[in-house]
Amino acid sequence: MRPHVAAAASETAARRDRGRRVEILFAVAVAATALVLFAVAQAAGAAPSGAHAVATIARNGTVLETIDLSAVDEPYTLRFEDESGANVVAVEPGRIRVVEADCPDKVCVNAGWIDAPGRPIACVPHGLTIVVEREGGGADGIDALAR
Repeated sequence: MRPHVAAAASETAARRDRGRRVEILFAVAVAATALVLFAVAQAAGAAPSGAHAVATIARNGTVLETIDLSAVDEPYTLRFEDESGANVVAVEPGRIRVVEADCPDKVCVNAGWIDAPGRPIACVPHGLTIVVEREGGGADGIDALAR
């Protein structure tokens, strides 16, 4: 092999190794960041001691019901109906969901149960929203949580 060809091959191999190391370091940094964000999200989802979940049901910005989910002893349903349509909301101890809706896409029904801040339920065709907030137990220092 000629000396200049061997040097070029060696230089190419060194660049390739350096590129692999950079890729591995980048992957480790991304994984570490994801783990830290996951830990923060889990800590934010944990309720402060003494806090209780309160659900607010509103239609077109007007509050229809406010329910302290920790005070619910027996499951029950609520029906909300007007000219835009009907929604049936199920309430159980500590959680709430939309179980029936006469809207075409049923996104609100498919949202399932919610029991903590950060994941509201919305029926856009009917203007219905359900939001859970934590009350009492002191502030946890978190203004919002994205999931």
